[in-house]
Amino acid sequence: MRYTLLLIAAFGALLLLSCVTGDKIQNEIKVEESRLSVDEKRGARMCVPYDLAMARVEVAAAQAELDAGNYHIAEEHLLREKKYAEIATKKADSCIPHDKDADGVADAVDRCPLQPGPVKYDGCPDTDGDAILDKDDKCPTVPGIRELGGCPPAADGDKDLIPDNKDRCPFDPEDRDNFQDEDGCPDTDNDKDGILDELDKCPDNAGPASNQGCPVNDKDNDGIPDEIDKCPTEPEDKDNFEDQDGCPETDNDKDGILDENDKCPDDKGVIKNFGCPVLDTDKDGVPDVVDNCVNDAEDKDNFEDADGCPEADNDKDGLPDAEDKCPNEAGKPETHGCPSVDADGDGLADKDDKCPNEPGPIEEQGCPKKYKLIVVTAQKIELKQTVFFTTGKAVIDKKSYAMLKEVADAIKSVPSIKKVMIEGHTDNVGNRSLNVKLSQSRADSVREFLIDEGVDGAKLEAVGFGPDKPIAPNRTEKGRAQNRRVEFKIIQD
Repeated sequence: MRYTLLLIAAFGALLLLSCVTGDKIQNEIKVEESRLSVDEKRGARMCVPYDLAMARVEVAAAQAELDAGNYHIAEEHLLREKKYAEIATKKADSCIPHDKDADGVADAVDRCPLQPGPVKYDGCPDTDGDAILDKDDKCPTVPGIRELGGCPPAADGDKDLIPDNKDRCPFDPEDRDNFQDEDGCPDTDNDKDGILDELDKCPDNAGPASNQGCPVNDKDNDGIPDEIDKCPTEPEDKDNFEDQDGCPETDNDKDGILDENDKCPDDKGVIKNFGCPVLDTDKDGVPDVVDNCVNDAEDKDNFEDADGCPEADNDKDGLPDAEDKCPNEAGKPETHGCPSVDADGDGLADKDDKCPNEPGPIEEQGCPKKYKLIVVTAQKIELKQTVFFTTGKAVIDKKSYAMLKEVADAIKSVPSIKKVMIEGHTDNVGNRSLNVKLSQSRADSVREFLIDEGVDGAKLEAVGFGPDKPIAPNRTEKGRAQNRRVEFKIIQD
């Protein structure tokens, strides 16, 4: 008896579970059918007909299997249906043109998709009906004209479309001939040639009345009209010789020497006398035309012989050439007019200079002063160390003071050093313009240091070259360190 009761209970539970499952599936079928109906109305039959049809087939199959009591198979059909239905829902209206502003112009071609407008204006509105679209109309609610951006014109007494408040001639209409039309005044003689435009065949180009107001043709621009110009493509040379024929005369006097090379273009001459007739009053072989002293014969000593003047003291040292053993080099009477030789230019004559080929101060008897940190040559002051600065700045490091003081002493001590170029250089790391600026600042700092040490500032010039003059490759740290430097170049007069 107990066993029978258990079987009855189990069967009842199974029956109840089946009823619940069947109801659930039936509800899902109704939901999906409703969904497909909505998607069909949205356009799924037009845009995704295959997916819509397959979804309906699967729903029908699910209903048939449910009616037959095959719940599991019905659920499988619903799973497949939902895949098709998702596509149908997603793409239902994908092929139907949209028209957000409902003006009958599809959004795809509507230039104003959010503002209704007529088809003839591509969907854009023209509220005031002046044929100027609202988006281009400065006065969209009041009819106007295009010249004023869609706004109505202000008072215009002469009806020339230029408002009286901007019209310089409010009672005389502009003549609209593309010449100063914006001022509102009629221009009766545009080119100001005295011929009214209505009678002027060239109203915008000045010309004489004899040519009906048109400019006279003059191809070579020599001021002679082509109609009487014998050489209309070659300009007259205007040298007061036959200038009226319009042709250039390259050799007025026909002596075979072009006028541009002829010092007497209107008088026949010879080449050796630069085209002039030969005259030589003082008989020194220098024609009068180039002789600065026509009455004093040149002394012919290979010194300024071309000027025709005798030079009694060529080197201007106060000793007549006849008594001067070095007539072309200034000297002193005690050296018979010859200069004292100073090969190294240190202000000490070679005969008194213990180092005649190396510049040095007088107190060192012409020999270069010995320094620990620098070497002075005729071309530069060479440094045995680098001038150090605070990184990225123009502040000189104190450890470079001793060397720079020696540089200052050398410039003050060596007479031949008249001017020194202080050059600042950097490597190529970073911005070029900043490097140039930094190198200039550092060169300026060194110059100020030397001036503080008593060097005449007029002797010093500071220039920053940045990375433009490397002395080593910038590819290595060693090369870049060599390129970060200060140099002192001695400028020779």
